[in-house]
Amino acid sequence: MHHLIQIHVDVGTLSLDVNVNFGNEMIVLSGENGAGKSTFLRCVAGLQEAVGQVHVGQEIWLDSSAGFALPIVQRRLGYMWSEAVLLPWLSVEKNIMLGASDVEKSWFEKLCEQFEINHLLKRKPLMLSTGEAQRVSLVRALCRKPSILLLDEPFSAQAPDIRGRLRMALQGLQQELQIPIILVSHDIEDAKVLAQHHWRMREGKLLSTINTQSNESSKEQTKVEP
Repeated sequence: MHHLIQIHVDVGTLSLDVNVNFGNEMIVLSGENGAGKSTFLRCVAGLQEAVGQVHVGQEIWLDSSAGFALPIVQRRLGYMWSEAVLLPWLSVEKNIMLGASDVEKSWFEKLCEQFEINHLLKRKPLMLSTGEAQRVSLVRALCRKPSILLLDEPFSAQAPDIRGRLRMALQGLQQELQIPIILVSHDIEDAKVLAQHHWRMREGKLLSTINTQSNESSKEQTKVEP
């Protein structure tokens, strides 16, 4: 399955301009603060207006030349913000299941076990640590079996010991679901352990996409501007 993202948007002083093709892979996106990584995820999700095209498999999510943008609620995506956004008046379980009543019980239980939140389901968000809330947000992003998963610093608040287990759990789920995952991270270990492709961004441009699974680990695509 191949996917296409070709978008341009100006946000403040940032000019985001990305043109990339990819498959059902684990992709780590890195770059300095302000490079446009989070804006890129928001454009793919439809949370930020952009010009261009977004094709996820056989689905067209954006084709601005035809004046078409698929509403966010119709995009089968999982999105995790860099900071957990949970409704404080609902339990963890209800936060996860909100708008996802058709989720299989066995799938829900598997996610809760693999991301180590079984003991948190009846708690309210204010009773969670930052790391716990982050894991809850990750389960919520995965529970509807999205066609693409967009993660913004998903492990940033995790202790080192659990971070390794979460990486392995996410890797296994990507292989099971066979979907693309784009994971924004400043942690070089995320790229070393997880990335099948490693994208590097600077000032709104993809400088390179590196196939880390290639024996030669060669640069496949360069977007350096003169």
